[in-house]
Amino acid sequence: MRRMRRRVRSLLAVALTTVVGAAVLVALPVTPAAASYGSTVTVTANEMHTTECLDRVWLVICDTPELFGVAVITQDNGQQVRCEMALPAAGGTDITTPNTVCNGRTITGDFRVNFELWEDDSTEGGSREQADLNPGTAKDWATQSLIGGRNNTHSWATSGGPSRAIFTVSVTARPTTITLNSPPTAGVPRDFDPRLGETLTISGYLSVPSALRFVITPLATGSGFVHYEANFYGGSFNITWDGRMSDGTYAAVGAYDITVVDPMDASTAQVGHARVIQRAGVGFTNMASQPASGWQYRSGPIVVNAVASVTGTFRMVVFRAGVEVFRTGDQRKAAGPIGFAWNGRHADGSWALPGSYVYTLQGNADDGRPFPPTSLTTNAVNPPPGFEVYALAEPGVPAVNPQAVPGTSIRAKVVAGDHNPRPAGRITVEMSPAGWISRPVALAPRVVKTCVQTDECQAVIPSDILAGDAVAYRITATEAEGVPDMATATADWRITDLNPPEPSQGPEVTLVPLWRASVPAAVNKDGKLTTRPLNQTLDVAYAPGTGYDTSTLAGARQFGNAVDDNAWQLLGVRGRIFPSSVATHWSQVGIWVQNIPVEVKVDPDSGALCARGPFSPVSFAEANGILHTVNCRDNATGNIFTADSPIVGWHEFHHDAYHEGDEYCCDGGYSFGAGINTYASLAECQRNGSDASTCNEISDSTGRTGWWRSDGPLSDVMISNTIERADDLRAAEAAFAKCGRAQC
Repeated sequence: MRRMRRRVRSLLAVALTTVVGAAVLVALPVTPAAASYGSTVTVTANEMHTTECLDRVWLVICDTPELFGVAVITQDNGQQVRCEMALPAAGGTDITTPNTVCNGRTITGDFRVNFELWEDDSTEGGSREQADLNPGTAKDWATQSLIGGRNNTHSWATSGGPSRAIFTVSVTARPTTITLNSPPTAGVPRDFDPRLGETLTISGYLSVPSALRFVITPLATGSGFVHYEANFYGGSFNITWDGRMSDGTYAAVGAYDITVVDPMDASTAQVGHARVIQRAGVGFTNMASQPASGWQYRSGPIVVNAVASVTGTFRMVVFRAGVEVFRTGDQRKAAGPIGFAWNGRHADGSWALPGSYVYTLQGNADDGRPFPPTSLTTNAVNPPPGFEVYALAEPGVPAVNPQAVPGTSIRAKVVAGDHNPRPAGRITVEMSPAGWISRPVALAPRVVKTCVQTDECQAVIPSDILAGDAVAYRITATEAEGVPDMATATADWRITDLNPPEPSQGPEVTLVPLWRASVPAAVNKDGKLTTRPLNQTLDVAYAPGTGYDTSTLAGARQFGNAVDDNAWQLLGVRGRIFPSSVATHWSQVGIWVQNIPVEVKVDPDSGALCARGPFSPVSFAEANGILHTVNCRDNATGNIFTADSPIVGWHEFHHDAYHEGDEYCCDGGYSFGAGINTYASLAECQRNGSDASTCNEISDSTGRTGWWRSDGPLSDVMISNTIERADDLRAAEAAFAKCGRAQC
């Protein structure tokens, strides 16, 4: 009799939402602690047992299962590593032979392991079924957080589910190698004079993230002190020593050893050499400019700094192509750090041109001795065209948390027309308290922070506003004061909800957990802040899918960050950088969050498409995005889409908001965008496309679709999630024109 089985599912969902049971911990010998935060991790399935009918034939017969283990390693930064036993698996309900699940996977930082037990029939034309190891709703078993970079072995025995397993997690530390660049480890020691404000840079690289201890030891006494100790997760370190001892006094003149070491592993130590000196002659040292290169005068002055060995009278002279174009007045300054600024205007009134400029410091000591002129060369550039500013709250949805977290902030970014960063002369962040939906409060703006000569400004929300319902914010960016045709950009008032409403606020507020992540604000005739009418805005509402557990503080923050990342990508400002129709019409775009969890899983009968559980979309939203971490193929239906990354969300947004079809070959949704960006024939494409001369069939080496596109043989948002082209922009303009007519 032929056995009836379902289609093979090629991908397994990686579920992050788990219930951590009380593990039975089996103590094994522990090797001595090692250094760093880097580890290689091996997971072994020691035993696997099941009483479940995982391989059902003809609905009534339970065939012998083929059990295999899967491990999902989640690092403390949220990144995941997934691995499974080699297949085919041995048959049987009780497997007691150890099998390797993950072998020597490289992990950074602390981590946890989610162990899953599966049955595999793929070699017989069947499907995979997950066994239940857990007494709760989840089927996997999660360890507690394990410390990275420490040699150790733990075993867990699952309990409470109809299936059970014993698995082992072995952690082997990856010792770090320290490379010390400054001060030098050999040759001439690095000289500096702390009394003149000079500092010693201690910098280098790590092969593996690690804790580092920095010890300063005077060779005269051999008695050192710990200058600094901290965790370094990146591949480099860079700190300074101001030349003061642990008691705050200046270090005595003499030689010093600078030791950099992992505090857990003395063998990693690297020793650099420095000398504290007292400069006797006259001269400039440590000359540098800010910015160091690529200065744009429209963003503010260039500042040239140095250290003068003695008190004197100083000036800066600026040269271009050997010709003096500017000089400061003479300034008397004490020995130590000195600085001069130039706004880019030549002595004849003209402004700086692209190219190299030489900045020369001159001066005389009070006793008449001349300072040797010291020069620095750097380049000036014209800023790229365009001047725009955008801002979002961080984390992206403060109200998802039980209460807004101290430190919640507004981050503003200034970009050029191509959306790459462009420094502004000044960025001003204004904030005002805002009321809950349908409960406006009076606009009471105040400047919270001003940043100068930067392309980014982060302003922490004041505590009195943070304790309220919502915050409104407006950002103004300007070029440097006095430059010709000074540009100004404004991101007008937007509202972000901060705290969930109290039940006493009434059902019109609390019935559905729908929160404003970033929506355009309007000021009514009474001077009160309110949300811009919904029929004038194109709205996107995000919901937490599998992988984002917003019932926990950590999960809520992760989901908030995911919303933040998706919103920045819609703007084309972070992630993949490009101009965006959403940015062009940002005053007409609302970002919302519906905090109702949605199950996302792999559909075994549709080529690994993402399948979602029951979900009621936000009725007024043109696009409803379910963000998740499941390994499945995202898709859009109606005004709902799934997305496991911001760049996928950018593509799916165009399906929902602009009604565009796919333009890749050969299994996309083409009819969805019929007449908008996809065409059923060449003639229709030439008649209705943006450019008749660039019409081409959607095809590749594997086949043809019979559908046509007008945006030339070029990659774009509906092919590879990149830039918008003519048809895409036309569809966007049509959508926002409806909003302009109050028809959204």
